[in-house]
Amino acid sequence: MHDRSIVAEQKISGHRGIIVACILAGCLVAAGCKPQQEQPAQAPAGMPAQGGAPQTTMGGPMSDQQKLAMGGAIFEKQCASCHGKEGSGMSAPSLQKADFKYGRTPEAIKESITKGRPGGMPAFGNLQEIEVETITAYVMGLKK
Repeated sequence: MHDRSIVAEQKISGHRGIIVACILAGCLVAAGCKPQQEQPAQAPAGMPAQGGAPQTTMGGPMSDQQKLAMGGAIFEKQCASCHGKEGSGMSAPSLQKADFKYGRTPEAIKESITKGRPGGMPAFGNLQEIEVETITAYVMGLKK
């Protein structure tokens, strides 16, 4: 009989835990929180939510300085081998010129990056939107 009372007590304790968990879940839902599995997939740190501004790892918008630093790092990795470390040109045109063949607007630069251009500029369609945005900001700042 003693064993049955222990089992019964453990069942009650288990049910209390479930009840407490349900109450906590209800409080979280009432407060606007959603369980982890119901939340939409979030962009990686530094990536904007759809239509939003680029975010820092702390969730706030990126400063212009952070955008330029990120763009510079990506530029060095993806673009410097052809355009030069400072965009002065090597096997590809200088990005320090006042104007580009296809235009020096953010839209034209983004199109050059994502779709490429005839005569040697490869398409980098595999880059994430934030990468294209920050490289574009960096290139816009190379003008001398």
